[in-house]
Amino acid sequence: MSSALANAIERARPRNDLGTSSPFAGLHRRHAHTIDVVAQSVAATAPAGVLLIHPAAAFARSGSFAFLDIAITITLVVGVGLVIGMFARRISSTGSLYTFAVRGLGPHVGLLTGAALGVGYLAVAMNTLASGSTRLASIMSGGDAPPWLVIALIAGFGAVIATVVARGLRMSTRVLLILESIAVITVLGLSVAALSLTSWDVGLLIPRASEVSLEAIITGVAFALIGFVGFESGAALGPETRRPFAAVPRAIMVSVGATGLVMLVGTAAQLSIVAERPGAASLASVTGLAGLIDVIVAISFLACALAMTNAATRLAFAMSREGLMPAVFGRVSRRGVPALGGVLLASAVTLVPVVILAWGGSRQDMRIVTSPASILGFVLAYALVCAAAPVFLARIGELTARAVVLTVLPLAGLLCVLGFYLAATLRDNPAGLLWAVGVLAAVVVAGSVRIARHPRVAARIGVHDWPTDADCIDGPART
Repeated sequence: MSSALANAIERARPRNDLGTSSPFAGLHRRHAHTIDVVAQSVAATAPAGVLLIHPAAAFARSGSFAFLDIAITITLVVGVGLVIGMFARRISSTGSLYTFAVRGLGPHVGLLTGAALGVGYLAVAMNTLASGSTRLASIMSGGDAPPWLVIALIAGFGAVIATVVARGLRMSTRVLLILESIAVITVLGLSVAALSLTSWDVGLLIPRASEVSLEAIITGVAFALIGFVGFESGAALGPETRRPFAAVPRAIMVSVGATGLVMLVGTAAQLSIVAERPGAASLASVTGLAGLIDVIVAISFLACALAMTNAATRLAFAMSREGLMPAVFGRVSRRGVPALGGVLLASAVTLVPVVILAWGGSRQDMRIVTSPASILGFVLAYALVCAAAPVFLARIGELTARAVVLTVLPLAGLLCVLGFYLAATLRDNPAGLLWAVGVLAAVVVAGSVRIARHPRVAARIGVHDWPTDADCIDGPART
C-alpha cells in the first residue's frame, strides 16, 4: 500500500490554483500534533491547581450540592465543546472562537467575542502568575512572603513565559504537558489516599433536599466553571496543527474529559474529607503535605499563565492580520512564531501585578477586577459562539435538528449562569464588575471605530487558514 501511495504521489501534479500563501503566511503551519493541542487546552484549565483550592470553597457556597454543581458544569462544558467542534471541523484559525463568531454572526458580534476572550485570557494569566509566584514565595520564606520576593518571582516567571512563547508552539506545549502531567498525577494520588483515609465516605456527594436553592446551585456552577475556562484555547493552534479538522475537535473533547475526570475524583475526595472531618476540608490537612500541595498548585497555575498567554498571542495574531490590532502582533520570527506579540503580551501580564504590588497593593486588589473579567469574558464568548453555530451551519446548508439542540441547550445554560453571576457580582463586587465591563467596552468601541473607518478591515474580519498550492497535489495528468 505504501508503494502504491508513493507512486500516486509521484505521478501527481502540484496544484497551482489555490494560491501561494494563506492569511497566516509566515506562521509555522502543520507541524504540531494532537498531543500539543491537548496540552494547551488542559494546561489552560489548570486542573491540578483548581482542584486543590476550589472544592472546599464550592462546599462553602453550595453545601451538599457542591458535587452536583461540578457534574452540571462538566455537562455544560461538554455541550460547549461539541459546539466548538462544529466550527473546528470546518474552520481553522488562530482566532478560534473569535473567528467562529464572525463567520456566524458577523464582524461586530465577532469583535465582542474576541474582546471578551482576550480579556478573559489576560485576566486569568495575570491572576495565575501572581498566585503561583506568591505561593512559591511563601514556601521560600517559610511564611508570609515579603513583597519584594513576590515581585521578583513574578518578574522572573514572566520572563520565562515570554521566552517559551517566543521559542515556538511545540516547546511551549511540551513544557505545559510535563508540568501539568506531574501536577495532575500527584493530585490524583493524594485524592485516592485521602479517600482511603476517610474510609471512602462520600455522604456529602448526595444533595440534601433541605438545602435546595436554585440561586445557590447556579452560583455554584458559575464558580465551578472557573475550573474549566480556557479548555477551548487549543482551537487557536489549528493552523499550526497537522490535520487540524480532525485533531482540534478531538483534542478539545479529550481535554474536557480528562479535566472533568480529575475534577470529579478530586472533588469527591475533598468532600469526603468534609464528611469525615468537618473542620479540615482540605487534602493538606489530612495528608500533612501542605508544602507539597502548595508547590503543585503553584506549578499548575504557572503552567496556566503560560497557556493563557500562548492563546492570547494567537488571538492577537489573527486580529492583527485582519487589521484590528497593531501590525506588531501579526509579525512572525524566523521560527514562524508571533514572537514579538507574545513577548509584549507576556510583559503586560507580568507588569500589571508587579505595579500593583510595588505600589503597596495586594493580589486581592488585582483579583477584584480579574475575577469578574475572566468569568464575564469566557462565559460571554462561549454563549456568543453557541448562538453563532446554527446561523453558520444554516448559511453553509448543513443545519440539522441535532445541531440546533446541541447549540440551544448550552446557550440557555450559559445565559442563565451569566445572568445570575452578574447579579451576584453587582451586589458583592460592583466596582470590580464595572471595571471589567469598562475594559471590555473600551476594546469593543476601539475595534468598532477601526471597522467603521477602514472598510478593508471590515472585509477581512473572520479570515481563516486555507490550503495553498504547497499543501496539496492534483490528480495524475490525463492524456
